Amino acid sequence: MTGPVALMIVVTCLWGTSSALLAALAAPATAGLVALGGAVPLLVCARLRGQHPWATFTARPGLYLRLGILEAANLALFVAALRVGPLPVVVALHLTAPVLIIAAALLRGRRAPTPPVLLELLLIAAAIWLVTGYRSGPIAGSVVVGCGLALGSAACVAMLVSVIARQPEPSHTTASAALQLLLGGVASSPLLLLDPPSVSVAATLAAVGAALLGPGFALYWQALRWLDAATASVIGLNEAVVATLVGAACTHQLPTSATAVAGGLILIAVGLEQRSATRHRVPP
Repeated sequence: MTGPVALMIVVTCLWGTSSALLAALAAPATAGLVALGGAVPLLVCARLRGQHPWATFTARPGLYLRLGILEAANLALFVAALRVGPLPVVVALHLTAPVLIIAAALLRGRRAPTPPVLLELLLIAAAIWLVTGYRSGPIAGSVVVGCGLALGSAACVAMLVSVIARQPEPSHTTASAALQLLLGGVASSPLLLLDPPSVSVAATLAAVGAALLGPGFALYWQALRWLDAATASVIGLNEAVVATLVGAACTHQLPTSATAVAGGLILIAVGLEQRSATRHRVPP
């Protein structure tokens, strides 16, 4: 299991870096450009590896259309939240998907409410609270809107992870990742009419997608061949830590000790999830 966990950590590093960059570069209407930028190199890579994206799509068109719509909604909501709310808060709330997934499993009886599972939820909540900077005082309206958008994105992420993790082991993970991004980008493209970007901004966003988002998705699909939805989403919380560190580097501000503690709590939660997911799940 160490290999898939390591893959997911690499994924979170790639996505955390892209989140920090998108907070400064992207507008909600341009989210599709990032997805398309990530899809193109993955499609080329899939063909070079002998995979056939069109055949993969026609084998399960309903699955990929659903993933594309969810990805489009996720990107649009997330980029909008990044532009409105503070970076650490938005990324942390965007990654509350594990809380949603584990809570849904508890409510449906698919997970037993054991002490390790409840402790895991507390650790996740504490990590999110720490990454947000545990701010006090009056909250601006823009922060509230940003948090609402980020929670909407988290719901999309929870559905995406659950749908992908339920699929039989795919033989063409690169093609699957490319299709998810491609269809998400196509579904988001009409938004470009609302706020057309300049050529330079469009090229930069596509480059971020190609260099960070696309490779992250390819590794993500690979990791989900062995990890369940809850484990993958818990490890995904590391994206908030990476985004905070990269954002701090871009602004020349040192990260706080709270960020380091949050990273440690995430690692503990991952360890608990690894054990509880296999030992305390109630058969469906």
